[in-house]
Amino acid sequence: MENKKSIEETIQLYTSAWNEIERNAIREKIDQCWSDAGTYTDKLTDTITGRDAITDLIVSSYDQMGPRTFKVLDEPVTHHSSGRFRWLAIRPEGYPVEGMDYFEFDEQNHITRIVGFF
Repeated sequence: MENKKSIEETIQLYTSAWNEIERNAIREKIDQCWSDAGTYTDKLTDTITGRDAITDLIVSSYDQMGPRTFKVLDEPVTHHSSGRFRWLAIRPEGYPVEGMDYFEFDEQNHITRIVGFF
């Protein structure tokens, strides 16, 4: 059975990586919560794989979205090494964006897959 507190910490760490601006700060957080072969996809992004790819995506997202702050709206709901959580992206200009991510994780509570919906 997964450790719920560790999963919550993993999701908070992952979400906080999206709030970083500097590539090295983003990568430092990703290294702590993302598996080597972790994948990410959403309606704007084809599936990407690995820590370099997710770091690149976060860096490039500033071109699309500009400055913003992501926050987790409620505790992740998990079972059988998978789960979901709701998030909100607050932007200084423009409307906030609310979304939900489906995720999977491994025995070390590293994220192995994210599918984002917004």
